[in-house]
Parts: sequence; C-alpha cells; structure tokens
Amino acid sequence: MSNHDDNVEVIFSDGCWVGYRAFVHDPAHKGACLRSLFADYHWKPGPLQADAVPDHNNTNGFYAHKSLPEAIYQSGREDGLIFALIEAWEVMIEGETGLRSEMAEIVAIVEPTRPKQIELFPWEDLARDYPNVPIVHQRDLRRIIAERGMVTLTRSRPSPPMQWLGQKSDLRWYREGLAPNGYVMLEAASTYPGELHPADQRLRKSYYQDLKGDRYVFWETVGQDGVSEISLMVEMSPESMYLHLDPEQPDSESQEGE
Repeated sequence: MSNHDDNVEVIFSDGCWVGYRAFVHDPAHKGACLRSLFADYHWKPGPLQADAVPDHNNTNGFYAHKSLPEAIYQSGREDGLIFALIEAWEVMIEGETGLRSEMAEIVAIVEPTRPKQIELFPWEDLARDYPNVPIVHQRDLRRIIAERGMVTLTRSRPSPPMQWLGQKSDLRWYREGLAPNGYVMLEAASTYPGELHPADQRLRKSYYQDLKGDRYVFWETVGQDGVSEISLMVEMSPESMYLHLDPEQPDSESQEGE
C-alpha cells in the first residue's frame, strides 16, 4: 500500500480505530478476492500486519479513510468498487482525512445500494473468502463500531514534526512526545530572527525551497546535511510542515527579474 498521506501524526495506542476503504474485486484470486485500489495487494480475512512499522519517514502501513463519505469521495463512485469498514490498531499514523496502521482487519463490507452496484456485487465470492465478515447496510455500521469498541477519528490538522537535538549533537525529526530519551526538542528555526541558535552556536539555519516556491527553514549542525530529510517530509506531507515555513519567503517577482 503506497498512496501518500496528506498530514501525518504518529500515534501509539492499544485502542482500535475506524477506517473505511475501497477495494477492487479480483475473481481470479480465490481466498482473498479483495484487492487494494492503488497497490497489487490482496487483503486476506483476519488480522493483517504491515511489512514495516509506519512512521513519518516511510509509506508503510494499511491505508484507510476516516469516514465512508471521504472514502467514496477519494476513491470515486465507480459501480464496481467495494467499500468496507476496517479496524486499525497498533502503531498508527493519522492524517487529515485518513490513517495508516501497523495492523488492520476487514470487519464489515458495505452493502451496495445502486442497481448497477447490486448487479456487479460479488456476493458468492465474498461469502466464500470472508465467511466471518458481515455484509451490512450503511446504517448498521455504527452498531458494529460500538460493539467492537472502535474509535472514530475526525478530520484534523495534526501537530507538525519538530527537530530534536541528541547528546551526540545529532539532529532528528520527531513529533512532540515521541522522541527517544536523551533528545531535547528545539523551537522551530522559523521563530528566530538570527542565523544561529541563540543558546547553541553549533546550530545554524539552513533552507530548502520546494518546486512550488515555498521555502522552509530548519536547524543544521556543521557537517550534517538535513536537506534530503526535510525535502522528503515536505514531499510526503507539506501541510504538516507549516510551522517550518520561512516567514521571510523569497520574492518570486524579484527572483524572476534577476
């Protein structure tokens, strides 16, 4: 599963979250006929584990939307799509409209309502491959969510990642509360007027400008190149990097005239 998040926030919990997603019916793949929309991955019945623990520097994990309307909007209203309720747990990364998790399971399949959907719906294949997964009307989803004790996430704007300084003068990006012991969180470089950190002269500002022309400012130590790391985070989720936008953005008109 490799379509990108919009904003990301890593959350660790023993709880289970609500997710919705679309599938494509693959009749040739008996035993797991539901295939991901954007990846060649067939969802088997029962709990599934991602190939790596998701974090804000990778794209691993099982993707889902926070609500069924969002899943329909993002995936399209093609009649052949099959929508399902997903239970997500273990390490989870929350985005503005969706999430991706280390563990996931299909817990209900949404019954089609439009005539063409009903005509194309693979009732027999789903009953064969997912015998313990109910096919339910949309109005029954709330009951299933309540019975399983799942938590519904609302559309949100997660907190941005911050830079943390380690005891060996190494800089790392973590969200608040998620850094390992021994790391100290730094205030965003964008909040300081000078080019050097006022309390630690080893830290100097560095800049990265994306293809849209937005410039980001961050801390760097001598001999450490942080451009590749921040460029990846901006590419994956520019909205989550809002705190690191340079308040003194370059003047595009003056640049074009040079």
